Amino acid sequence: MSRTTSDATTKKAATFEPREQSMDTDMHNGSVDLDKMAPEDMTSKEYYLDSTAHFAVHEELLKDEIRTKTFRNAMINNRHLFKDKVVLDIGCGVGIFSLFAAKAGAKMVIAVEKSNVVEYAKKIIRANRYDKVIKIVKGKIEDIELPEGIQKVDVIIAEWMGYSLFYDSMIQSVIYARDKYLKPDGVILPDRATVYITGIEDRDYKEDKVEWWANVYGYNMSCLKNYVMREPLIDTVDKRQICTDHFALKTYDLKTMTVDDIDMDVKFQLRAVRDDYIHAFVTYFVVEFSACAQRTVINTAPGAGHTHWKQTVFYFPDYATIKQNEVLEGRYYCKVNRENTKKIEFGIDFDFQGQLASLQISFLLAADQKFKIVCYFTNWAMKRPGGGSMVPEDIDPCLCTHIIYAFSEMENNQLIPMEKHDLKDGSQPGFFERFNAWKSVNKNLKTLLAVGGWDMGMKDFAGIVKSEKTMKKFAESAVKYLRKHKFDGLDLDFEYPGVDWRDSPKEDKQRFTKMCEILYATFEKEAETTGNERLLLTAAVAAAKVNIDKAYEVDKLVPVIDWFNLMTYDFHGSWDQNRAHHSSLNSKDNEKDDTMYIDFAVKYFQKLGMPPSKMMLGMGTYGRGDTPAMPYTGFKGENGFVAYYESCIQIVCEKMKETWDAKQLVPYIAGPYNQPKAGVENVRSMKYKANYVKQNNLGGAMIWTLDMDDFRGQFCCQGKFPLIKTIKAILHGQVKLLPKEKICSACPTKEYKDFKPQTQPQTTEKPTKKPKKSKRDADSPTPEDVCEELKDGQWPDPSDCKSYFLCRGVGSQWGEQKRENVYFFSGAYFDPNEKTCKWVGMDKLNCEELVEGYENPVAGVTRSADKGDDDGDDDGDDDDDTSHDAGTSTKKKKSKESASSKSISILSRTTSEFDTCAPEKAVDFDPVQGMLCYSCDSQKENSDCQMSPNQTATIMCETKQQICYSKRTTNTAGKLLQFSRGCTAPPTSASGNTTHQAQCLSSKTEGKTICVKYCQTSICNSQDISFINRCYIQTSSALLVITICFIVTVYRLTEFNDLFQALIIKSFECDHSGSGGYCYLYPYVSFSSMPESQIAPTNNTTLDSMGRFRCPRGRIVRENYAIDVATVYRDQQQHRLRERLPISEQSPPSYTSSMYQTRRKQLPLFSPIRVIPTIHVTVPMNTPSPTYSTMPPTYSEIFLTPQTAMNG
Repeated sequence: MSRTTSDATTKKAATFEPREQSMDTDMHNGSVDLDKMAPEDMTSKEYYLDSTAHFAVHEELLKDEIRTKTFRNAMINNRHLFKDKVVLDIGCGVGIFSLFAAKAGAKMVIAVEKSNVVEYAKKIIRANRYDKVIKIVKGKIEDIELPEGIQKVDVIIAEWMGYSLFYDSMIQSVIYARDKYLKPDGVILPDRATVYITGIEDRDYKEDKVEWWANVYGYNMSCLKNYVMREPLIDTVDKRQICTDHFALKTYDLKTMTVDDIDMDVKFQLRAVRDDYIHAFVTYFVVEFSACAQRTVINTAPGAGHTHWKQTVFYFPDYATIKQNEVLEGRYYCKVNRENTKKIEFGIDFDFQGQLASLQISFLLAADQKFKIVCYFTNWAMKRPGGGSMVPEDIDPCLCTHIIYAFSEMENNQLIPMEKHDLKDGSQPGFFERFNAWKSVNKNLKTLLAVGGWDMGMKDFAGIVKSEKTMKKFAESAVKYLRKHKFDGLDLDFEYPGVDWRDSPKEDKQRFTKMCEILYATFEKEAETTGNERLLLTAAVAAAKVNIDKAYEVDKLVPVIDWFNLMTYDFHGSWDQNRAHHSSLNSKDNEKDDTMYIDFAVKYFQKLGMPPSKMMLGMGTYGRGDTPAMPYTGFKGENGFVAYYESCIQIVCEKMKETWDAKQLVPYIAGPYNQPKAGVENVRSMKYKANYVKQNNLGGAMIWTLDMDDFRGQFCCQGKFPLIKTIKAILHGQVKLLPKEKICSACPTKEYKDFKPQTQPQTTEKPTKKPKKSKRDADSPTPEDVCEELKDGQWPDPSDCKSYFLCRGVGSQWGEQKRENVYFFSGAYFDPNEKTCKWVGMDKLNCEELVEGYENPVAGVTRSADKGDDDGDDDGDDDDDTSHDAGTSTKKKKSKESASSKSISILSRTTSEFDTCAPEKAVDFDPVQGMLCYSCDSQKENSDCQMSPNQTATIMCETKQQICYSKRTTNTAGKLLQFSRGCTAPPTSASGNTTHQAQCLSSKTEGKTICVKYCQTSICNSQDISFINRCYIQTSSALLVITICFIVTVYRLTEFNDLFQALIIKSFECDHSGSGGYCYLYPYVSFSSMPESQIAPTNNTTLDSMGRFRCPRGRIVRENYAIDVATVYRDQQQHRLRERLPISEQSPPSYTSSMYQTRRKQLPLFSPIRVIPTIHVTVPMNTPSPTYSTMPPTYSEIFLTPQTAMNG
């Protein structure tokens, strides 16, 4: 059935495009000051920013007769509600509702409007001679004071509804005004709203809408079909298309609701009213004016009459055939961003099992983050002992935008699990299932499966790219595997195609490109066929120039890879004695030929054609030592390798020294005599790297790995995931997440001392049969034998030049005694003279020639008796970390309970448990330059600026010298005139040091008192300076007389037998010239109730009736008191901050989107719908009241009964 659209237009809701964001930035920076512009003086640029100031927007709203006449009837026909009452009109626009209220008999109408359209409103009100009744106030309701001393109002009127009820809605402002200004028996119009959902048939229009892209003026644009279909539309739906009943999702009562009630997560049930197809869901709302004498509503249901709100349509990627009375069940989810109501997280899951068809789909729409944060989770991390063991339940679901599960392996060109615990074991869920269960908690989270890794090598890759046929087989099997285990994409981590020292022929460079093209095409085809969202395809790529040149055809890969995970770490390590930090931003020595650092890699990829938006900058949560014998704590269990939480332990518990390299912008830690030394990471270095991502406008950050950060927050005293939270705080502007840089001052745990190097890491796998010892193992001495006799060092293995014995800290609790294989490079050997690994190539790897002439001391070591057969726990498992070092072979009694035996407790978790999930206004700040300060300005008592600065904006100070301040200005009666926070130059005391004490100055002639307090750490200016001591500045015609007073503190001295007996002023001074000055001592104590002898500093200085000291002319009070007078520079500048433009009170569509269209357009109301497989789990939800499910509006009520509101 086609849809009629002749009398209705389709428009997009106003959204911020990059150009508008740029203008918005200019506005905040002061280059655009809309508040001072009259509408007639505004250019197109200003209208773009303040679109509600244009008459065309209000013309469309006024011509919406259902909307306008319903409000008029609600007021004119209910004069008893308005007669002699004070009315507050929020978002008055051109003032039409205020005029209605005045005509209905209101004594006063206070019309509040943030937009510059208020200038038109003033003219309109004067022209209609209502300027005596209607008082216009420009500004946000949250920031203004009501005129003429009005404290409470009788009626609030507001058109607070937006598209889909909440898109660009003013509901939060109405709730604020209700709590602040409405009388207990006051009225809100409208005051009640219900959101409904129904199903429709829309085959013809949907097919025309989607298939049109297959041939656009002779060109195939089919790749857009999936994205076009998934975007919701604001459109007028023909009532004849409805094929199910209506379900009331939620009812809102503005008289009682709070902002926390806005979000909904509701189960719904729809019943088919006839045999038909179902192609989409439609949502709409009905608002009521319950205070009216007759039932008065605005109904936006299909067929109820055209309104500018229309309905919201959500197409399915597929359709279902339904029979009459069949039931479709689902779940509706909506979460509104508190700071920007144009950002809404929205989802619909439903499952239909009918007689003729079945359909199971999940929609997900959410505001995209500008920067991705891609984190790797390793499936072997759970094997580590104690606090080093990480399982899926330890993941923070909102910390990263994407999480990649590492790794999967290959068999017969198909993906297979790497670990036994990846898959389900009987009735117990495996890691795959537990890992992906987090997507039911955070619906924006995307997960990928990585294949490859360092240890996998290139052998399996060679099998995949053997022919185009094998590549297609791999691609098709990958789709099935990823869908089966509910992953959203595949990450390719083949290290490295075409690189000879990785045993990959140079032809593999082109084969890798071909494989990626086939994978991408297969993913696209599967999405078009099934309607699912296309699987993501990403690639982890080398960052060393020599490997980039050999491995990648960058320009050809860019179109088929969603993004590239740049492995900008492991540039250096123990294999080259850590010539520089393994992941530094800059070159260590500015060598011309140095290419082994981050900045070079990024710029080189750009030169090769990789767009910055597709680069995820790799950041390792670990460090590397300058020797394979770098000690470890036993958690990570890998020599030459230091997890971040281990570096905290080594600094605090093992007393290693931390230093900062200002050239490379990274930290190092080192033991006694600077040995051993490791380049590590910390919060400070992550600030620089995250800031680098922002400055270069890269796509985001890639973190290797989650489990090497302090994921439980137990070792570094910075909270959970301090390094990754630093990255998120900077990239997503969530200042509250930014951890402190300082780590523990005392050793947080001794747990690591319990883990011996011989200890086997924990594992949940069943013990495997012990392998037979090789001839080399049987003939060679054990590591314990070598280390006991030769002590610390690296000692070559006499039976194999590709291995060596590592002895470190012999006799200590953290000591290492093991045989290491030189497998970092194929074709490498251990040089016994230089005691380092060297690469010569497989064709030149001849052990006898390479070590010829070297007298090996290990040959003389006596082999001890074989104890291997008696050791039942030595099963040879390694902590098989990727990257380039072998895991530690350790022994530990295995856990009795398998980690994989845990139930999926994740499903009962909620986002409220995680601070990373809490909505927060994004703040753009530079973490490595100026100080970050709260920035706000308000004339209201108890405003957010004064009481809750963390709810206001923040700014970065322009220079490193500036600090944060809080300022309060009051009149002589103590009433607040202004409260502000921001950045300023620091004041100095007489000694030249910055003072943190409050400074107050008062002027009788101006009738003002200004108190300022300063602080010197980021976002520290949250001080409450409501009760600060003050001093007068007195003026005369001949001389400026200044009296400065500092009451540093007033102590109450308490004794057990005489509580509050005395009051002593610690520091007091009153200076003057000319006439005497006054200084107040309140509010710490009421002096009127105290004897003057206990208070006055001298016999000649007494209190007056106001409880203040009078300083006699020519006398300075100094007896028995410390003097601390701050020098106040009269020319010191206070930087007044420009107030951030508030959110509009009245938010109709922008001018650019309100022009009448000849056909409907897509509404980018949210981000494009993402269709993903639904995880069927039992999740506690708020089931709607039976009233909602059993009493949907009837057809006669919606379509046939003329409402009072609609007749004019």
